[in-house]
Amino acid sequence: MPPEAEPLLIRGARLLDSADPVDVHLADGRIAAIGDLTAPPSAKTIDADGGLLTPAFVEPHFHIDKALTHPHLPPTDHERPLDAALERTRHIKARYTPDGLRERAATAIRLAVGHGVGTLRAHVDVDPVGGLSALGVLAELRDRHRDMIDIQLVAFPQESIVRDPGALRLLREALTSGADVLGGAPDVEEPRDRHRHIDLLVELAAVTGVDLDVHCDYSYDPGQRDLEKLARSTVEAGLTGRVRAGHCCALDAYDDTAAAEVIDAVLAARIDLCVCPMGNLLLVGDPSSPFGRGVARLHELLARGVTVAAGGDNMNDMWFPFGRLDPAEVAMVTAIAARMWSDRQLRRVFDMVTVNAAHYVGAPSDGIRPGAAADLVLFSTARLTDVLRNAPGRRTTIKRGRVVGGTHSSTWTI
Repeated sequence: MPPEAEPLLIRGARLLDSADPVDVHLADGRIAAIGDLTAPPSAKTIDADGGLLTPAFVEPHFHIDKALTHPHLPPTDHERPLDAALERTRHIKARYTPDGLRERAATAIRLAVGHGVGTLRAHVDVDPVGGLSALGVLAELRDRHRDMIDIQLVAFPQESIVRDPGALRLLREALTSGADVLGGAPDVEEPRDRHRHIDLLVELAAVTGVDLDVHCDYSYDPGQRDLEKLARSTVEAGLTGRVRAGHCCALDAYDDTAAAEVIDAVLAARIDLCVCPMGNLLLVGDPSSPFGRGVARLHELLARGVTVAAGGDNMNDMWFPFGRLDPAEVAMVTAIAARMWSDRQLRRVFDMVTVNAAHYVGAPSDGIRPGAAADLVLFSTARLTDVLRNAPGRRTTIKRGRVVGGTHSSTWTI
């Protein structure tokens, strides 16, 4: 069990929706009170000095088993970046060692905690190339770090489950061997097999009672309508509200009529979406494609009431050579890709890596109010724009009312 948190009083913090600093009392892992408070007996005190206190970040879409493999990638002759990434994935995955995977994943977890992530949904490849070995290592790390961060493991079929029935058997086994969520990726199938891929996943989710999180319509292709198929199958199978979809880049390529039809289906199925702008801007589309391809018609989705999260996807691997597992960076890139620049829009982007992302993964998403879970981040800056631009300063990560990590950055000159 995680260590029990001592009472904590945060003095003089600014909240996103209040102009004046307030005190926030944390007890028993929850927010006990907010206001002008007297320090409770035995409570530890942190002076926020007017810094911003926000809900903890939630990373809703991250491939932790691939993280930090970029230094070990082989050269590739593929001209298409997606083909190159798949080729390098198979090469690296076949050479995973438990110790190497454990070290890389533990480093990623420390980065997440330091940057303020309270919950992380991690996709882990489960297929005939790597079997269940990566899942076993990640389940061990999930349990070891549960006092600092909640980690959900998604059994992710990077290879075909239609052409290879053994892959589907591995997915079933993964759901009894540590995986929390069932993943999917119809884009890895031949075009004629994509809907069959979705049918198999929906059937398995319905039988096992687990939630489903599908990489969907990854390519910038107006002919892809897998998200619509997923939504309609979700309703038919009685899984409404239990299915999530990531990427969804093809939404940007549809005409307005087709996009409205797909969004209607998503709303009917109560599917939350997760955009992954950093990797998608780098890999998806071609030079003639609109620059919005990384955010899947974000303005229309939000206006229609779809819950949209934003995820980091990959870090320093074959799919994305950059990244530092920092949702503030993800939010900043999302704002740029979607041209969201006003104060109101920036707040909505920040929600995409906090409360929206929490809803996406099924974590508490109550924000900062009495009774809410005390998963928080305290920044030394008072301005949201400074958080998003990673201005020099401090972050303090609080998990269930206990300080568990943080970061400090500064500059110097001679």
